[in-house]
Amino acid sequence: MARLSIKGAEAYFKDNKTVIKTKNRIDIISVIHSGLLYVVNINRIQPTAFTAQSKQKPINFATWHRHLSHAGIETICQIITENLVDGLNVYGELSISSLCEDCIYGKHTAHLYNDSRPREKEVLECIYIDIWGPSQVQSASSILYFMIIIDRFSSYWTVTFLKSKSAEIILKVFKGFHIEAECQTRKRLKQVRLDMGREWYNTM
Repeated sequence: MARLSIKGAEAYFKDNKTVIKTKNRIDIISVIHSGLLYVVNINRIQPTAFTAQSKQKPINFATWHRHLSHAGIETICQIITENLVDGLNVYGELSISSLCEDCIYGKHTAHLYNDSRPREKEVLECIYIDIWGPSQVQSASSILYFMIIIDRFSSYWTVTFLKSKSAEIILKVFKGFHIEAECQTRKRLKQVRLDMGREWYNTM
């Protein structure tokens, strides 16, 4: 009742009935006395909304970018230049002066290796293995993938072209590299690191 009164509504009592009207004398609520209670009957009249208007003071583009759930810059510029929305007032340039960290983190699908680990002191202390493919175009020799092995200490790398990425073929290539590398360097392989991306999925 207090908020209706603030909006300018008035209540009229007559017989067993109470009517609440807007300041324009339009009925919005009708209450009928029934015993010790009042039964509210909301009339089916043309809806009347109490609208609230935002401040007309312009704000910068970056703030609108956040208010609009980090919509694309081109989309917001189109809304502004074509006057598609009333009240979207911007001051300054129609751009963001710096990168939006929330947008960057929201679009991440994987995190980079950023752990602080000591530098290797000899070859074969740690190697990286990665697989690329499948290629959209098959080579003349039916090659669709390639497997790269990199030694972290020396940055020495080898590439092996593959027709398939089945577990048997991948294991065969790795065993061949393992034996050859240890024989040539007289060192033992200590650690293998993978990114475990989708290219490693197969029917093992």
